[in-house]
Amino acid sequence: MNIIRTSVNGLSTLGAFGVATDRFAIISELWPEKSVEAIKKALEVPVIKTNLADTGLVGILSAANSNGIILPRIVNDRDIKNIKEGLDDDIKIGIVDSNITCLGNCILANKNGAIVHEKLEAKTISIIKDALDVDVEKGNIIRSPLVGSHAYATDRGIVAHPLTTEMELGWLSEKLGVPANVGTINRGIPYVSVGFFANSKGAVAGKNTTGPELQRLYQTLRGM
Repeated sequence: MNIIRTSVNGLSTLGAFGVATDRFAIISELWPEKSVEAIKKALEVPVIKTNLADTGLVGILSAANSNGIILPRIVNDRDIKNIKEGLDDDIKIGIVDSNITCLGNCILANKNGAIVHEKLEAKTISIIKDALDVDVEKGNIIRSPLVGSHAYATDRGIVAHPLTTEMELGWLSEKLGVPANVGTINRGIPYVSVGFFANSKGAVAGKNTTGPELQRLYQTLRGM
């Protein structure tokens, strides 16, 4: 598994600026061109460079797996066009008309399933289920509905907030079909998804991530 440490505009909160699956990655326009090739090499997938809703917060506003991507109603036609042009025809784009727009914070998904914010509407859950082609379940992690903020899932492993209980780890593992473990990012930040994005082949982590944190990422995301 390839893991690189880097920053964007001096920031280590890389999970805010990118999202990855085993078939594609999407990064914001904040990334310099020289970083695009490094990300492609680490993740071994095509990389689409675009902003969403006139912001660089690609990882905050979207959620994805290899079957599709979920976007909020605030995206514009240019955003959708940029993404469509970079995706294979069989990858679906689901746009949800919900007051909850920070979907990356509210959806935890891989190829096996999705866990979502408990207040997402039925019509939104239906769109998520269709676009990602997985079963969807509402749930919490450490009593918080921000499941996508408190954990990050690939098709091989889940990294979760360090206060996640053993029972919750077991539940995450059961629902998403891969091993789950706790971890931190960027020198102890517990909200792991803000500090990196990854797929089964590699990860792009914030420059402040320590050696032990990288080792935990490596062990967990390669399937332990």
